[in-house]
Amino acid sequence: MLVAADENGKLVPVFHHSIGTRLGANLKDAGALDPEGVARTLAVIDQYANELRAYDTTLGAIATSAMRRASNGETFRRAVQQHLGVQLEILAGEREAALSFRGATANRSFPGALVGVLDVGGGSAEYAYGVEGTMEGSVSCEIGAVRLSEAIPALLGATVHSDIPTLEAEARAHARERLSPLEAFPLPAQVLVVGGTMFNAAAIFADREREDVDGIVLTRHALAHLARRFLAMDIATRRAQPRISPQRADIFPAGLLIVDEALALLGVSECTVSQLDLLYGYLIERKGAS
Repeated sequence: MLVAADENGKLVPVFHHSIGTRLGANLKDAGALDPEGVARTLAVIDQYANELRAYDTTLGAIATSAMRRASNGETFRRAVQQHLGVQLEILAGEREAALSFRGATANRSFPGALVGVLDVGGGSAEYAYGVEGTMEGSVSCEIGAVRLSEAIPALLGATVHSDIPTLEAEARAHARERLSPLEAFPLPAQVLVVGGTMFNAAAIFADREREDVDGIVLTRHALAHLARRFLAMDIATRRAQPRISPQRADIFPAGLLIVDEALALLGVSECTVSQLDLLYGYLIERKGAS
């Protein structure tokens, strides 16, 4: 959830809250949303609705990868409207990439430089690129931290794998195959990254709160080292680590490996964290349309 205020024509974030509900758990490439995931998500929506009563605001609601694949998505969409009072918009992958690009680049300046924005979620990974805030191309890849972890369950940390290098190589190969469309894109001068995996990674790397990581630069070397460090822990140990979100600890290594492989395919050695992301891009669009 993101709340932003219009201050002299510019949207300024005033409140952000993120709770993982694993809506797409066990969804695989298609199928029905898990009833427990639906229940968890609707409970959080109710919580958000209560919190939003403190603000004089208009509401919008968007959904991404899990809802694009779910056979019972329309039923869930109606449930969200009953709980929240607004219609849920299911974003196509390319539109999700465009909004992430718009949000991440909105308040940054890169004169003349080709900039990419990478958004790795639970069910998909979006990438868009452009110059001076104008998007020139985008793609949505069918791989995310949840889907990679479900494809290779040893990543989840139920026990510590006996051969971590082999596990890592298997996960990277699986991710690389699904990220292969990135190879066709031009080399960016800089890549901005958004999403829960990278907010957690930056918080751990810089020893900061996850709400204070904007602008942190992470190298591929740092991402790979962090992934191997967490792969060497079982899930209980992962959740006990400082700065990690306990709800993300199981899928965290998978997310890191996806980001690292994406950066390799894009031909860059580092990335910069942007806390302004898909939600901010969505609010900018709504403001422009109002």
